[in-house]
Parts: sequence; C-alpha cells; structure tokens
Amino acid sequence: MDSLIQDVRYAWRMMLKNRGFTLIVIMTMALGVGANTAVFSVVKSVLLNPLPYPDSGRLVQVTFNQPGAGLNNVPFSGPELEDIQAAHDIFDAVSVVWPTSGNLTGGSQPERLELLGTSPNYFSMLGAHAQLGRLFEPQQDTAQGFAQAVVISDGLWRRLYGADRNVLGKRLFLDNDAYTIVGVLPPEFRHPGKTLTKDVEAWLTAGFMADPFPNKRNQRIIPGAIGRLRPGLGLAQAQEKLDALAASLRLAYGSDYPAQARWSIGIQPLLESLVGNVRPMLMVLMAAVVVILLIGSVNIANLLLARASARHKEMALRSALGATGTRVTRQLLTESLVLSLIGGSVGVFVAALSLRVVVLFAPHTMHRLTEINIDWVVLGFALLVSVLTALAFGLVPALQSRSTDVFSGMREGSLGSGQSRKIGQYRASLIISEMALAIVLMVGAGLLLRTFWGLLRENPGFQSSNVVGASLWLPAPNDPKADRYLTVEAQSNFAREALRRISGIPGVEMVGTTSSIPMGANPPAFAPLVIENRPVDSSTDVKAEQIRVSPDYFKVMGITLLHGRTFDDHDRSDKLGVAIIDETTARRYWPAANPLGARIQLGEGVKQPWLVVVGIIRDVKHDGLDRDGIPHVYQPVYQSRSRRVNFVMRTSLPAQTIERQIRQELQSIDPSLPIFNIRSMDEVISASLATRQFSASLVAAFAAVALFMVSIGVYGLLANMVEQRARELAIRMALGAQRADVFKMILGKGTMIAAIGVICGIVISLLVAPTINFMLYGVHPIDPFVLLAVPALLLGVALLASYIPARRAANKDPLVVLREG
Repeated sequence: MDSLIQDVRYAWRMMLKNRGFTLIVIMTMALGVGANTAVFSVVKSVLLNPLPYPDSGRLVQVTFNQPGAGLNNVPFSGPELEDIQAAHDIFDAVSVVWPTSGNLTGGSQPERLELLGTSPNYFSMLGAHAQLGRLFEPQQDTAQGFAQAVVISDGLWRRLYGADRNVLGKRLFLDNDAYTIVGVLPPEFRHPGKTLTKDVEAWLTAGFMADPFPNKRNQRIIPGAIGRLRPGLGLAQAQEKLDALAASLRLAYGSDYPAQARWSIGIQPLLESLVGNVRPMLMVLMAAVVVILLIGSVNIANLLLARASARHKEMALRSALGATGTRVTRQLLTESLVLSLIGGSVGVFVAALSLRVVVLFAPHTMHRLTEINIDWVVLGFALLVSVLTALAFGLVPALQSRSTDVFSGMREGSLGSGQSRKIGQYRASLIISEMALAIVLMVGAGLLLRTFWGLLRENPGFQSSNVVGASLWLPAPNDPKADRYLTVEAQSNFAREALRRISGIPGVEMVGTTSSIPMGANPPAFAPLVIENRPVDSSTDVKAEQIRVSPDYFKVMGITLLHGRTFDDHDRSDKLGVAIIDETTARRYWPAANPLGARIQLGEGVKQPWLVVVGIIRDVKHDGLDRDGIPHVYQPVYQSRSRRVNFVMRTSLPAQTIERQIRQELQSIDPSLPIFNIRSMDEVISASLATRQFSASLVAAFAAVALFMVSIGVYGLLANMVEQRARELAIRMALGAQRADVFKMILGKGTMIAAIGVICGIVISLLVAPTINFMLYGVHPIDPFVLLAVPALLLGVALLASYIPARRAANKDPLVVLREG
C-alpha cells in the first residue's frame, strides 16, 4: 500500500513537472471518455433501461395484422377488443391506447390538446398512482362509450390551472364534450407508447362498445392496444395462444375475416415497439465514439512513448539502482492510470454538458429523451472506460521500459539511437492504426453527409417554396346528434367557406385543403385497394394511402398532372365517385394497361363506394424524401369525410406574417376551432429530415475530431523524431547533405506513414461501410467519391502536419546542433 501511495505521489510530481504534456493527455481523455459517456447514457436510457413501470418486461404491444393484404398494425373493433381482454390465459390486462387530440374550449382561446383514449384498466395495468385525486378505475369508470372522467398531466395542471390543488371536479371541454377532472398525474409519468406530436396532456377512458364507437366486428377503428402478459408466460408461448385464438375467430366469424387477408394477432415487447426504430442509429453513434476513444488512446500512447524515449536514461538509472522490471512497469502504469482518471473525471463533466446539446437537438420522434441522465451506472461506465483506456495507452510504454538495457540506456540517455529508433517504429505503427481508424470514421461520416445532402436536393414532387400550411381538426363529440360536422355535406360546406375566406387574405394567391400535408406529422393511413373485375390474390400486396384534397390542391402545391383531369367543384357527394392516382399506383397495379376509367374501392367492406380513376399525377414524396414506391389514391374532399383539415396557401408572405389573419378568418366560421402548425412547407421538409440531420451531424463532428487528432499525432511523431535525430541530421548536413534533402526525408517519412494508414483504412472501410447501408439513401456504401475524397483530405492534413517539422529540421544550423549535442 505504501509503495502504491509512493507511485501516485511520484506520478503527481511528474504531471506537475510536465504541465503541457499533462494538459494535452487530460483533454484528449476528457474528449474520448466524455463522448463515450454521453452516448452510452443515451443508449442506456433509451435502449437498455426497462420501462419505468412495475414488472415492465411483461408489457407488450398488441397488433392486429392482415399479412395477406400486406397490412400490419391495422385497426380493430370493439368485439375484437373484448376477445383479447377475455383471453385470461394470455393476458392479465389489455387496454386500448388511442393517440388523438382534441379541441380544448372554454378559455380565452381554443387550443389543441394531445389526448390518449384508454380502457379503464390502463393506469392499474401500468401501476401508476395519482399525485392528486384518483386515476381511472374499472369499477367507477366503466362505460360503453366515453366516461365523463378525465385525468390530466402535471404539465397541463400547471399550465392551465397554475397547480391549483382545487382543480378536482372542474370541467374540461374537449370537442364540445364536458369532462370532470378526477386526477392529476405525477410529473414523471409518461405514456409508454407513440403519440401524435408531443407528450399526452389528458387521458380519457371508454368501453369502446357504444357511441361514438360502432359495436360491429367488421367496423374496425380502434388503432392500438397494450397488454400485460400473465406471470410465467413467455413471448413465444403467448404468441402460440394468440395464433390459436385468431384461428378460432376466423372460423367462427368467417364473413368478417376474408381468407385472403389472413387476419392475425401479434405481440411485441413494449420497449422494442418504442425504441426499435432508433436502435440501429444509436449503435452507429456508439461505434463512432468508440473509434474516437481508440484514436485518443493511440494519440496518448504516442505521447507516452515519446516521453519514454526522453526518460530512457531515468529508467536505466532506476534499474541500475535495483528496481525490478515489474516495479518500473507498475510505476508507469500508475502514471497512466492517474492521468486517465483525471481525464475521465473531466470527461464526465464534458458528457453532462454534451447531453444537454444532444437532448436539445435530438429529433422529437426519439422516445424516452426525458429519461436521459448520468446515474451511477453511467459513472461506473466512465470509470471502466478510463481504467481500460489507461491500460490500453499505458501498456506499450510500460512494457517497452522492461526491455531497457541498463548500460546502453546509461550510455545513450535521451539521445540514443538504438532504443529510440525502436520506440519510433512503435510510434509510427500506432499512427498508422490511428489513421486507419480515422479513415473508417470519416468514410462513415462522408456517406451520411452525402445522403443528407442528396435528400436536400431530392425532388419532393411538389414546389415547397412560397407555400404555407395550417392545420385544424374538426371536433368529434361523443353524441353523434351533437356533431355539426358528421356528414360529408357539413364538412364540405365548412371547407368551401374556409377556402373562400382564406383566399381573400391579402397576399394569398391560391389555397387548397388536404387531409394530410406531405411529410407532415400525421401521415395518411394505408387502406386495402380493391380493383374491379380483378380477383383478389392473397400473395399480392394491394394497398394504398388515402388522401382527401380540394380541387385547387394540386395547383397550389405545383403537382404535375400527367394524364386525365384533376378534381373540380362538380365532384360532390351526390355525383359519381372519382379518384386520382399517382405514377407508382398506376405502374404497380396497372403495369400493362391504362388505369383511366378503372373502378376501385378503398377500405374494407362491401359498403365502400366505387371510385372511377380520372387522373394520374406525378409521384409526391408524401411519406418522406427517403421513401419511394408508396401508392397514393386521392379523393375529392367534397365526396369523403375527414376530421383532419390542412390548408395549404401559395403566398410570398412568411407564415408568421399571415398567421393572425388565418386564425381570424377560420375562427370567424367556428370560434371553437384551434388553428395550429402554421408554418412553411420548407420548414415541414426540414423537420422531416431531423433524424438524419441529427445522426449525420454527430458522426461528422466525431470525424472532425478524429481528423484533428490524427494531425496532432502525425505532427507530434515527426517533431519528436526531428528532436531525437537532430545530431544525426546535423552530421548529414555537415557531410554535404542539402537542406532540401533533409526536408524531403522528413516529409517523405510523414507521407509514407500517412499512405500506409490510408490504405489500411480504405481496406477496413470497404468491409465496414455496408453495415450502415440502412442509414443511406441514394448513396452506395462503396461510394467512389467518398472513398477518394476522404483519403485525399486526410493525406492533405497529414502533409500539412509533416511540413512544419520538416521545415524546422531543414532550417537548423548543423554547427549549432553539434556544439549543443
């Protein structure tokens, strides 16, 4: 113990003696450990931590699927909900989860609230408790339709009611229905599922078997469910039981389950359903920061080797005085460990700052962001990384010291040629490996940046400039008799009047409506597509996304009509049903025929009206710039119903300038309608690329750090080599060597090391790049441009880093060097 304390004290004295060296090592460590700790804390919080509910491993997402029609996670009906709730041999509990939003009225201004419709057992299944009042209870809130109780979030309680503890019993008006506040949730509670745009602010409960829900097996409108498996029942066993249940239902209700659809029930761990889509991206980021740490370790190992060369005489003297090789090795490892632990401590601070930036710029679609923090597990990870890194960069110099020959060390000191040359070879090898790792990271960043840049230049199929969008939802009260927008005619009258008023706003050139804005937060849903006189083939994936638009929508958006006609004001509910399809739909379902005049049905059931295809438009990237080949069918807004109404306006004015006029005109028609998401289409496109921008930016930042570290490493190696070989170079020049020859020799050494590192890096990149193919779009993982540009950039930086030591060596006066030596 005493000897260990002595080693630590000596290490501390060495750090104070070489403060520049100490600062560089600590900052390099802080950068590597900080990046790893920050990304690990994100990975742990998002992917590894169990959901914050009791026994959360038993929570599953329940999905209903129609693989025969190529449809997954389709809506289900009230009777089907009863079927799975009655499956007590599979589930302890099952609850509907229906993300929606509602118009909050009764205040100074209407606003849109994020809501969640649930079954009465939702909170008890999750083991939640109220901070004020009570939550839903099956015994008190059982209702066939919606119960009149509402539970609100802590955020809504504070925002609307100023955290008034007398809020219980107050009325909340949503879509013109009155609900009584019975409870307030604690601030840490979050819905364990997907939402429309933000955290849920109010929870409603229903039995889903009465108005406004149809109590028929084949009328499927409930979007999702979660359940808790029985104790001891594995996922595979539960799935087998669900397969048997689905088979019995198909047999008992054959008319409601067409054989070709192959209707089924599936389950997935709830955690996986939440974060499965971001797992690959986070793994790539984790790999990137590991590479940063390795490059940093190599850089520090190079610095330690350089210092070991300078301390050659000291190590020889220690050995001469009786220190064993183990004792010397322990001393050097202790110095590395102290440096690493201090650097790691600073790295934790860097990670804490970095996490704020990560959470700030992370896409809102990434779940569990509020759970990201630095806890004891993350601190333990930082400590482990620091210790392992200390061993990684301290082991080579420590082992090298064991081979020190006492007599040659005493004779050569810090100027020796034999041992110093050997250390130089070690250092060159480390720089080569560092450059290879940097090439791999920079190639990955280059591919992601090429993808992002390509998407920015991708043609979306419409003209986004000078187009502003605004959204609203028509209210859907629980009592159909109180629904002023129940019929197609009522919705059509509202749309016509709204279009007339908005078109009169100064600066608005044209205006149209759509049920779904391209690349917006609420994409259209898939619906089965039936083509007249074409037999249903269970092996064919026949489906399309359904979008409802006004006649001027295509003009406003600048969408090209290829064949036929667009909609007009005569396409009303009392006229022949019509539809417009895109190129993908025409090419996929009518590959050898003209679809104009063909009749189609959208949706399930024989009551769906037949629609005549009257036009074909150019493809629109409705689901994202990186999504191709998705069929779309457009219907006139005057022939179909949709509660979602989005206005698109062609105007040269910014969205902020006309926002007030838009609200004023629409609320003059119905004062209870909140208007939201007023923004330009350019902003909508930018938001749709947030996830790709986030990952590309982070990896590019890591690549820039790697490039900087490589340049420092090459410079440090050559500068140290010039210093150690100063006497040799002076003798060469005294014997007739020209300054240009010395310059070329040093520069050639740096170029050779860089070239070998680049070649190794390219080979590794060719093997590794295909693993990130899932994050690329329009770019091949073996992209010639990236594979040429990245090595050229790194070689340029390496040459620049080599130039300064080479010039310094060439400009030295050989007589001065020999006199000083």
